[in-house]
Amino acid sequence: MTSIVNRRRSAALLGAAIMIGAASLSLETSSAFAASAIPADQAKVVVANSQNADVDHGYLGVQIQPVTQEVADAIDLANPAGALVANVSKDSPAARAGIKQGDAITSVGEKPVSTPKDLSRLVADLTPGDKKTVTVWRFGKSVDLTVEIGSSDDGMAKLAASKGSEQAIPAGPRIGVALVDLTPEVRERLDLSQDVQGAVVANVSPDKPAAAAGLKAGDVILSVNDKTIQNASGAKNAVADVAKAKKKSVLLLIQRGNNTTFVAVPFTTA
Repeated sequence: MTSIVNRRRSAALLGAAIMIGAASLSLETSSAFAASAIPADQAKVVVANSQNADVDHGYLGVQIQPVTQEVADAIDLANPAGALVANVSKDSPAARAGIKQGDAITSVGEKPVSTPKDLSRLVADLTPGDKKTVTVWRFGKSVDLTVEIGSSDDGMAKLAASKGSEQAIPAGPRIGVALVDLTPEVRERLDLSQDVQGAVVANVSPDKPAAAAGLKAGDVILSVNDKTIQNASGAKNAVADVAKAKKKSVLLLIQRGNNTTFVAVPFTTA
């Protein structure tokens, strides 16, 4: 019976494309990058949608995905709820606390986690240095772990270091995104062909125009106002040029999964 459960667990984890990338934003990857079957907008990195240049949010250091009914069945979890850990960032608060790939996070402190979005919000609202009990479902039983919450700034620094660049490049505070280069590793995680060039959205500030326009972590910016983009620095400069021209908005061509679309993002007046 044990071997059958283990096979079901392995099959479900593989089928759910647990290879969610590690190139994302603000956290050691800055946001979640989904590979294979997991859409970019479903694979959330903790604080992926909560990064703000003015506020230091909590940082856990995991990449997560929904607990589907199939996954719940495979890990003997009664209900399909929680956040399935697809990856744990090296030397992150999660790693130090003992959170492992394949754990389903079910609560933080006394607050239940029903979806990945719940976990993102709960962690983002915590203060770096807080110690919280994180409950995970592991191999058919509930385990309590004590986590010292990290800083979102630390997560951004780890992202930059892991990608071999000096820093994740903010594409101007006027629209509210942070970008990273499309490295070979990121390309593999996003399952992009070699002919795709651009800058990867690492983080989207929730209260900025980019978020309102629908940009998401994992989107690839291909062009800015019809100017082809090769990397994060090029995108930053192109957006700045459009702003200097006193345009009210900037037109971005983005790729999300196998689809391309134009997104018009207004500039803020502040």
